[in-house]
Amino acid sequence: MFLVWGLTGLWHGAAWNFVLWGLFFAVLLAAEKLWYGHGLEKTRLLKHLYMFPLLAVSFVLFNAADLPAAGQQIAALFGFGGLPASGVESLYYLRSYAVVLVIALLGATPLPVKAVQRLRDTSAGSAVLSAAEPVALVLLLALCTAYLVDGSFNPFLYFRF
Repeated sequence: MFLVWGLTGLWHGAAWNFVLWGLFFAVLLAAEKLWYGHGLEKTRLLKHLYMFPLLAVSFVLFNAADLPAAGQQIAALFGFGGLPASGVESLYYLRSYAVVLVIALLGATPLPVKAVQRLRDTSAGSAVLSAAEPVALVLLLALCTAYLVDGSFNPFLYFRF
């Protein structure tokens, strides 16, 4: 398993952070299988609390320019990056990503699924969904494009290979 995940990391890029990313997932999967995987199945909250910080670390490992940058970014994730949790810069990012945060928080609840199921059960609701789905997808595409254009220069990830 470690070989497969290490090679998976290497397949994504010829840098140590990609290999470390693959091995990180190998360690997580092995630990879940050997020790605590059954405990995670007991509560949804525990699964979410477990997953979010580890997924954030994996994103940093995958996207960092090199291992020192990954270390600095991981430290910053957990409050050791030298940036205050509150301040002008924090407020700027909170304001910039407020729409995305609200959509993500709503999407993480069962509310959207329940609303769609209720609408599908009626003929009028089904017609509304048929018309609303492409509109929603175009709006999401526009929102994602706007955030990409607003962001700083970010070269394509796989050009580093």
